[in-house]
Amino acid sequence: MKPNNKRDIMKTHRETSSPGEPSITLRIALLCASSAILYGLASPRPNLHFLCWVVLVPLLEALEGLRLKRGFLTGWLCGAMMHLLCFYWVIGTVQRYSNLDIWLSILVWILFAIYSGLSFGLMATLFLFLRKGRFIPNILLLPACYTAMEFAFPFVFPWHLGAGFYRVVPVIQIADLAGVYGVTALVVAVNVGLWELLCFVRRKRAFPWLSFSTATALVAATLFYGFGRIDAVEQQRKAAPDLEVGLVQANVLIEERRSRALQEDIWRRYRRLSDQAVHRGAELILWPESAVHFAYRPEAGAYSSSGFLRKFVRALDRPLLFGSWAIDQGAPRNRAYLLGPDGSLAGRYDKVQLLAFGEYMPFSNWIPQLKGLVKGVGDFRPGEKIEPLCWEDTCFGVLICFEAILKPISREFVGKGAEFLVNITNDAWFGDTSCPEQHLMLSAFRAVENRTWLVRVANTGISAFVDPVGRILHQTAVFEQAVRVCRIDRMEGSSFYGKWGDWLPLSCLAFLGLLTLGRLVGRARGKETP
Repeated sequence: MKPNNKRDIMKTHRETSSPGEPSITLRIALLCASSAILYGLASPRPNLHFLCWVVLVPLLEALEGLRLKRGFLTGWLCGAMMHLLCFYWVIGTVQRYSNLDIWLSILVWILFAIYSGLSFGLMATLFLFLRKGRFIPNILLLPACYTAMEFAFPFVFPWHLGAGFYRVVPVIQIADLAGVYGVTALVVAVNVGLWELLCFVRRKRAFPWLSFSTATALVAATLFYGFGRIDAVEQQRKAAPDLEVGLVQANVLIEERRSRALQEDIWRRYRRLSDQAVHRGAELILWPESAVHFAYRPEAGAYSSSGFLRKFVRALDRPLLFGSWAIDQGAPRNRAYLLGPDGSLAGRYDKVQLLAFGEYMPFSNWIPQLKGLVKGVGDFRPGEKIEPLCWEDTCFGVLICFEAILKPISREFVGKGAEFLVNITNDAWFGDTSCPEQHLMLSAFRAVENRTWLVRVANTGISAFVDPVGRILHQTAVFEQAVRVCRIDRMEGSSFYGKWGDWLPLSCLAFLGLLTLGRLVGRARGKETP
């Protein structure tokens, strides 16, 4: 059957390829690059969050009319480009952490982007495969595919499109219903609506009433819910007991930590800043991850380094939380200690979720030869339980480093009685890049999801307080010495998301699984042509 018009001829040309034709055309590559650039501009540091509404439009245009193989390659290319732009800091981090030369660091960055980009390739393939029947509207199908991809793909650094709105407080209130995944699904739905509107204008298709009205209704409902929830949470805060919390950002550089001659200066710095926090009324003092460079031992004598720290805490007369490392059962641990005002041990927490290629080498338990293969990669052991730390009648959960971007840990802390969350981290490895703010961006959602305060204390920044509606307060700059004191509410966090967790991405996976099964059965029966 011959094509009847010019549009059919163009579509047939796009869907068929000769052996000598490149697998991805220049036009498609430019569209992928456009989506990647928009993605980068919508993320920290540019923070042009409004671009999130259109970031997928060029990619959808590139995917239009493609078969599965080319669709996979197109999505893969776009995803790899996005990760190259947003994670440029991987190069410097690898250099600082592992002392690899610049070319090997660039190679690691490229391999990281290629691997992470696979997520978009798989998402695009599934979208095109299920879209072929055209009985599921795009505004339902693509948000389901994208949300499922964010949830199920094994990212090295988890990332969420919806997180780009972390400073738009009314929009992110739906996170207490569906987590950050709910914001992602909303943003993808709007992208679909705008892309179909573009198709109406450029290709003279029928006006996309369904997608346009659905996207508009979703945004309106999100804003209505958002403003209402902000008022409701503010009323709850008035009835909650409060606590003055002081965070100390000592700005200890990597080179300083490695110099034994500077350890006394670092110690004086922490003492001076902690004294300032006490003078400003802080009732609880927080130090960052790895603040104490030695392995703290609660049982050590009075004249040891640990004993000297206990003496300092007694002089402060305030409870102190700090990060240290420890040897437990012959294995190193990334640990947080809470000391009471009298210097006694009030509690400790071992990091449960370790960072791959940083704190451990993946698969090294099965292949011991991998240990020590790359300089700088540790051999830490994970913690075994998630329990809040308590002092008198105050309980809080401790999130070490990137645990703050992992949603289940925060939910478990709050479910076990944590009245607020504390994220201690050392982002010095990332340098003066967008990574510290990306880390803050992804972490801030834990406050909204659980309707509790999140206090983030970072060695070199960014430190900040995030209130239960997601407002970021008293933010520090990177690479500055700083003290921040804020009165927070000790709230018994409760939310739909806190109770039911990741119901949205799990529902998307189930929905897509049923659709895929249906299509495969239909093809097996010969009802559809491959």
